[in-house]
Amino acid sequence: MTRLGFRALKVLPAVALCALTVGCAQTPHTAHSSEKARPVPTGSLDTLGTTSQAATTTPAPVTITPTRSAPAQPPFTEDDARYTVRRYLSRWIGQPLQPDDTEGKYPLVCAGSTLADNPGRLTGTTAFDADRMTARTGDTGAAVTVPVTNSSAVTTVLTFTLRAATQGYCIVDIAS
Repeated sequence: MTRLGFRALKVLPAVALCALTVGCAQTPHTAHSSEKARPVPTGSLDTLGTTSQAATTTPAPVTITPTRSAPAQPPFTEDDARYTVRRYLSRWIGQPLQPDDTEGKYPLVCAGSTLADNPGRLTGTTAFDADRMTARTGDTGAAVTVPVTNSSAVTTVLTFTLRAATQGYCIVDIAS
């Protein structure tokens, strides 16, 4: 070890002892008179979090004009999209998930959509494969693909286009 290292070992305990027993650390009580606390100028960053007697002014009233923005997208998931299509197809083949699940009571087709104008797009459908149903969600809706079988036993993969609505997804169109 160098000489400097030995000196540090000898001096360090003395400084620690002084700080603990005598109180020679820099405190407001032992600080030199030139280092004692002085008043902090008003507006100084040193006054953050403290209160002062500085004059306060009342801010001018602010008028906030609401801006029209797009309605917030409900957080619908791919599962929600698949469930909507499953309900629609189950109704179509005569096996609704719930006995009272009808388009009249619980509409799944978007009002004014292509599908609403042509409701017979699935005429002849007899089955679908819910296990092979896939979904992709986007900014304004979802797309669900599902294999659908018709009365001639021909299976075709159809894509249902869905739009997010206030009560969940509604079906806009069906494409093959």
